[in-house]
Amino acid sequence: MDIYREDILDHYENPRNMGELTDDLSASSGQVLEGRDSNASCGDMIQFQLKIVEGKIDEVKWKGIGCAISTAAASKLSEWLLGQTLKTLEKMDEEEIIEQGVGLEVNPGRMKCLTLPVRVVRKIINQ
Repeated sequence: MDIYREDILDHYENPRNMGELTDDLSASSGQVLEGRDSNASCGDMIQFQLKIVEGKIDEVKWKGIGCAISTAAASKLSEWLLGQTLKTLEKMDEEEIIEQGVGLEVNPGRMKCLTLPVRVVRKIINQ
């Protein structure tokens, strides 16, 4: 089994940062930004919540339903986003976020699955 397949299966079976942010922000300052999107052709749906403190992503949660690729991509992206600044992310295009934040390669037929979480995050950042 190649390393990409193992990584996809690990994040699919054990997704990181899955869940929802609590409404209790009183313990610390910050704001929660939220976005969602779906792939109509396959039914994958992903929602991200980003807690922003002083321009940095302090906490990430996501939830959704989808195939192994979209789930693994969301999980990997959620880990990478922690500590990133909004300014840095605003300057990055989709390909850069995929390369740095997801780090998976898929065949062209599965690219919509891989890019779904990235599209959601870009929507949040650009709102």
